[in-house]
Amino acid sequence: MRARAVAIILNDATTDSVEVLLMLRRKQGRAYATLPGGGIEDGETPAQACVREVLEEVNLTVTVGPELLVLENIGNLEHYFRAHVQSGEMRLGDGPEAIRSSDVNWYSPQWVPLTQLDAVNLVPERARDLVREVAHGPLTPTPLPTGEGLTEG
Repeated sequence: MRARAVAIILNDATTDSVEVLLMLRRKQGRAYATLPGGGIEDGETPAQACVREVLEEVNLTVTVGPELLVLENIGNLEHYFRAHVQSGEMRLGDGPEAIRSSDVNWYSPQWVPLTQLDAVNLVPERARDLVREVAHGPLTPTPLPTGEGLTEG
């Protein structure tokens, strides 16, 4: 099973229009969106991978809090974190996404208002609920079912 780290990044400077950072995708004719994130490399903690992946994908330096949830999704074990932007200008980063991007396979990071989240094909579906939970109040980190505890961020 492949391990991935995923960031929930909210632009919540104002309470009127909370936005979440999504990576809009078109791949093989299919349009969808994901939260920034990717594979955990050997020797990396999930939190370290989350920070690295956000920088590679959307050019933002972030800090991450405690792990919120571990979710199994299509053969991946996904570690979800709430991330906070420290610096950078949001754009497609210099990682593999920029190299693979073409007219038929593209990536576009976008701030999406929570009020429009239902109009976006966000995958996995559980991510939509998790984003809302994080946006509407402190989410208590969930220990792993095996009792291993939380990864420190």
